[in-house]
Amino acid sequence: MRIILHAGLHKSGTTSVQAAWSAAYADHPDVSYPRRGSGPPGHHALFRPLLAAFTDGRAADLEAARTRHALGGDRGPGLAEVVADAAGRGTGTLLLSSESLDRAVEEDRPRLVEALGGHELTVVLTATRPVHRWCSGWQTLVKQGMAQYPADAGVHVLDFAALRPGRLRDLAGLLPAARRVVRLVRTVPPEPNLAAGLAAALGLPDPERAAGQGARNASLGTDTEVVLRMNRAGLALGTSRPGRALLERWRGAGFAHRDEESLAPRYALPADFGRLAAEEAAWLGGAAAGEGVEVVDPHGALEDWRDQAPPEWYAAISRREAVVPELDEALAGAEDCATVLWRARQELSVHRRRVGRERPAATEQA
Repeated sequence: MRIILHAGLHKSGTTSVQAAWSAAYADHPDVSYPRRGSGPPGHHALFRPLLAAFTDGRAADLEAARTRHALGGDRGPGLAEVVADAAGRGTGTLLLSSESLDRAVEEDRPRLVEALGGHELTVVLTATRPVHRWCSGWQTLVKQGMAQYPADAGVHVLDFAALRPGRLRDLAGLLPAARRVVRLVRTVPPEPNLAAGLAAALGLPDPERAAGQGARNASLGTDTEVVLRMNRAGLALGTSRPGRALLERWRGAGFAHRDEESLAPRYALPADFGRLAAEEAAWLGGAAAGEGVEVVDPHGALEDWRDQAPPEWYAAISRREAVVPELDEALAGAEDCATVLWRARQELSVHRRRVGRERPAATEQA
């Protein structure tokens, strides 16, 4: 059996690819794209339990998923079971996708290799320009509750966006694969048929079946800074129902804006960002091929790989912010950071006690 493993990166059209592949191949006679019930179309639940960033709590952005997993009870079959079941049914190609895999490190390799069962493996990464990964990666973390400006959250954004030196190279070579592919993705304008083009490049049958899926995870644009301040005030998460309702209500009144010179350094790229982008571009443009990695770049994205000009929404919020009197009042009355963390530690303690009580019960039932 052949396994095609799409391992991210974040913010490279991954959710759109997953939705399109699920529609095209979940019921295909020669290709299997396992469906995981309701929720996101990716296979995150299969891979996260095999990653130290998830199980050991190293990745702050995975904490909510980690807590849900710990409290979830019956979680369904794991990766090894899914692979074995597909092989037992005579599947020709098993198609798996999760951008959580871009958090994989060397210590995760044995668990992943064992679960993949020694089948012929193709690893494919999709990647956008570094500046896009920085800006969109930070925005995603704000949606998840981050209350830090980019310059203050660099350690998290660099990890989430796979921008550490050599990170893309390490991911491409982490698993013993017969084929390794890095597909460079155009962001402006967005690629309408990324999933179909990627399917064709990987030799999947009937790639046209993956065409026509719209973009997912639309950008918040300039509203990101409003959600950031909502997080700072402890009002609601940007992805929660109350948070979305607040944002829609404030949008409905229309935003005025105030210029704020102090914002520029808070949104500045890291001082060594240019070097990071240049090193990645050099690897993609030369050394990758010598290491057996195919770089697929149908739209010439590599030409602008070192460009540090941010998207317009990011440039706009680095100059000014929306005027929201209700939000300003909430921020003025918000608790200090130490008190907020005190509350969070108490909540975490309650969750841990609950997990400790439920795990023995689950073991006895098994």
